[in-house]
Amino acid sequence: AVTGVQTCALPISGNYTKPRIVWNGLKIAIENPVGTVREGVDEGGRAWRTEFAHTYGEVTGTEGADGDPVDVFMGPDDSAPEVYVVRQMKRKNWDQFDEDKCFLGFASMADAKAAYLAHYDDPRFFGSIIAMPRDEFIAKVRATAKHPGMLKSVLFMRRATSR
Repeated sequence: AVTGVQTCALPISGNYTKPRIVWNGLKIAIENPVGTVREGVDEGGRAWRTEFAHTYGEVTGTEGADGDPVDVFMGPDDSAPEVYVVRQMKRKNWDQFDEDKCFLGFASMADAKAAYLAHYDDPRFFGSIIAMPRDEFIAKVRATAKHPGMLKSVLFMRRATSR
């Protein structure tokens, strides 16, 4: 969990100093601490607003499927044994994969999904969710520095279908 980080208005350009933390050996740059608000107007003229209920950032030195560092939301339990990865879909192209959002420190898949949905104004952004053991996630996210892409857990997906 991230504490003691003050919320502030963030420049639109994204060029600002981001607080850094270390989670299980991964360096994370914090973009939005708890309580930070992002707001704007979409291409249709509709206002949107997101208040972050969970700290949001990116794993430095990584590259996700979208070409940016791997995105993470931080939950309250640093010792949680699994990481949950949400497949986010593209706005207006709801059947197309956009990027992964990873949930660290959440007690269950249901908690991670609820946290995801609390941060997005349209449930169609949610494509699916998988889980993987924390150590597997750490190894895979580190590997994205040389081989960017989606974070997959075939073993868990087989387990999940048998439930």
